[in-house]
Amino acid sequence: MSTDSNHNRSLRILPSSWPLLLVVVFMVAGILTDHLWGQNLGMDPVTWWLIAVGATSATMTLLNFGHTQISVVALLLAVGALGGTWHHYRWNTVSGNEISRYAPALASPVCVEAIATGPIHHSPAAETNPLRAIPSEPQSQLFVLVTRIRDGTTWQTTNGRARVRINGTLRKIVPGERLLIFGKLGKSRPAINPGQYDYAAAERSADRLCELYTGSPECVTVVEHASTFSPDRWLAAIGNRCQSQLERYVGSSSGPIAQALLLGTRSELSDETLESFMKTGTIHLLVVSGLHVGLLAAAVWLILKAFQVSQKWSLLATALLIIPYAAIVGGGPPVVRASVLVLMTLLGIAASRSASVINLLAASALVVLAINPGEVFRGGTQLSFVGVAVVVGCARSGMLQSTPDPLQRMIASYMTWQELTIRWFLSRFKALAIASFLVWVLVAPLVLYHFNIITPSGFLITPVLWPFVAVALVAGLGVCTVGFVFPPVAWLLGLICGYSLLVTESTVGWASQWKWGHAYAPGPPLWWLIVFYGGLAMMAVVPQFQFQTKRFIAIAALWVAVGFGAAAWHPKHEDELRCTFLAVGHGTCVVLEFPGGQTMLYDSGSLGSPESAANIVSGFLWSRGISHIDAIVVSHADVDHYNAVPGILERFDVGAVYVSPLMFDPWANDGDLTAPNFLKQTIIDADVHLREVWMNDRLRVADSDISIEILHPPRLGVPGRDNANSILLAVEFADTRILLPGDLESPGIEGVLAEPALDTDILLAPHHGSRFSDPPGFAAWCTPDWVVMSGGPSVDYTSFASSSYQAAGAEILHTAQCGAVEFKIGPNGVSRQLFLGD
Repeated sequence: MSTDSNHNRSLRILPSSWPLLLVVVFMVAGILTDHLWGQNLGMDPVTWWLIAVGATSATMTLLNFGHTQISVVALLLAVGALGGTWHHYRWNTVSGNEISRYAPALASPVCVEAIATGPIHHSPAAETNPLRAIPSEPQSQLFVLVTRIRDGTTWQTTNGRARVRINGTLRKIVPGERLLIFGKLGKSRPAINPGQYDYAAAERSADRLCELYTGSPECVTVVEHASTFSPDRWLAAIGNRCQSQLERYVGSSSGPIAQALLLGTRSELSDETLESFMKTGTIHLLVVSGLHVGLLAAAVWLILKAFQVSQKWSLLATALLIIPYAAIVGGGPPVVRASVLVLMTLLGIAASRSASVINLLAASALVVLAINPGEVFRGGTQLSFVGVAVVVGCARSGMLQSTPDPLQRMIASYMTWQELTIRWFLSRFKALAIASFLVWVLVAPLVLYHFNIITPSGFLITPVLWPFVAVALVAGLGVCTVGFVFPPVAWLLGLICGYSLLVTESTVGWASQWKWGHAYAPGPPLWWLIVFYGGLAMMAVVPQFQFQTKRFIAIAALWVAVGFGAAAWHPKHEDELRCTFLAVGHGTCVVLEFPGGQTMLYDSGSLGSPESAANIVSGFLWSRGISHIDAIVVSHADVDHYNAVPGILERFDVGAVYVSPLMFDPWANDGDLTAPNFLKQTIIDADVHLREVWMNDRLRVADSDISIEILHPPRLGVPGRDNANSILLAVEFADTRILLPGDLESPGIEGVLAEPALDTDILLAPHHGSRFSDPPGFAAWCTPDWVVMSGGPSVDYTSFASSSYQAAGAEILHTAQCGAVEFKIGPNGVSRQLFLGD
């Protein structure tokens, strides 16, 4: 009987102990319901609001009749309805004169007036890379509130937030200044491939539905200065002054990291530095996170107590530092969460009351959701709250600090102060190591889901790095505060900050080179994450769901195995071949998934950045559960056909790379082998087989019903540059032929057309649909049913080719308009699917 009584009592204790936790759960449930099923259910803000009012009325009625527990359920339903109302309003409601209504999918020239809403951010030009077809330039970025758009000679009033990208370095813009901007206006770029990051959705959650692009800083001019009494102007001025202080006293080598650490400005960091921190799972060190705010608050508090400042003034000074600091660094969700935690803790100290940490964390979550309900879906916000929840759980369970028994206290009483100091540091390092390990373990599935990377090196170096990061934070804060008044102190603190960050950067760079330090893999499915974190939450708050350590480890290990199996398992269609033309801009990547599970890529590159192309291809492969690529065929030596290959070799296990005999021949590459040789060395360093293929060669796969034949070029090639010697690949399965010609053009294409005609079902348009690839002649030679144009957003380039193939009876599919184009080939024929729909 006593067991049942305790069981019932513990279940009743939960709502009264952590009421805000239940409020957050139902608020998030309402947001998710509207986001995932709102349209299907026909929900709108009015409907949600009526549900909230009805549930609130039911709560009051039930309370009047004494049904307290049922009234709590009704009240929580009202909270969920409020969450749905708020999300629907923020996500789906667009005013009639919103600037995005003037934005086409393909950016077009405009002239607008806008008010700067934040300081300008500068990004250096990307490091020189032989695989980058278009040299990178310095970039500037600015957020604005658009107020007017010019229509001919008249101005139309409008509103809405937008991101402005400027080629070149724009002078400092003060928030609140009215700007005249000449540029191109276009909608934010959505995901156009499976597994691709949805940039438009991320911008939409920040109330930005479109972007402005300008080719020069001269396209942005100030027409009205900001008010002297503008708080935004003051905050920007303080931020600029702090940035100048860090640049001056920390030094050029560590200055960019110091600015990222203290001010959240990562734009000055090189791609190599960012990649090193990403590979070691320490990228959170370069984000002004809640832990940074907490460390600064704790440091200020301890320093003031050390100088015997009264508690009242210490509380006030700490609060007055945290509030403007959070505003200066941008007030992101982790910063808001930590600021709320710190301020409410300070308030509790002032009132001589202690609040539940779980309630404080829930209160900070409510503040974040009140500011922007879309933060529920952002990976950074999820990682921030999960990480803090893990630390709180560790602290509550006593893992981080155990109470010494009488024997330990007696032993400590005989120790010298030096021994006690060493013991104190060791105990703190142990607690930090345990916390880092548990945080790494429990957030690893979420990191894998969002970023497809596992970083074992992270939990090893994080406990070592945090003391240096903490010292750099405190010293950097001193540079930005005390350093204004006492320059010699700023010089000393800058030296300390610089050396601390030098150790941090060096350690991260060293750890990023460990072969086992990181690995890429497909992420777990969403349902797995929901069960995993839902189960952990139930174990944390409901004692009846808690298990003994051994049983918990066994269950967790089993569920992790299920997650990896689910991520890697995708239905294998033994009688179906899938051919997907990815939308990579002006470039090519064709993914062939053969019956039996083998995968081959035909080309993998883009005219844009190599990193962007590699991310698109990798995201698609991971979305398919693919971690091994059997072969990559590189058609020819133009970088827009292979500049993603090095990134793919780093992330996937690749069997072999096939090239033509002229791939590395100076005769076919105008004597410039810089990029091809870079690719060759990368393949050799990755220990991947590099093989040559030419006309009449065949590639074998496990399924004997599949034929893969090289139709061009001949062994010695043809006169002309690399395009003329592109590999022409013919893939046949189930009476269906796919033709992949690369950038085939004259004089190579004449040799192909001299061969007997080859009836084709699916054709990749030669040379992205260029008129120089003889579209009428090639259409007559192969008579395709479908022609895929793999190119950039401008379709004028392919107009002649499109009309030529349409005249031959083919359907034209342009990846810039359709997104990824997938064909499924099987015994029942061919079906096609467009990622962006018909």
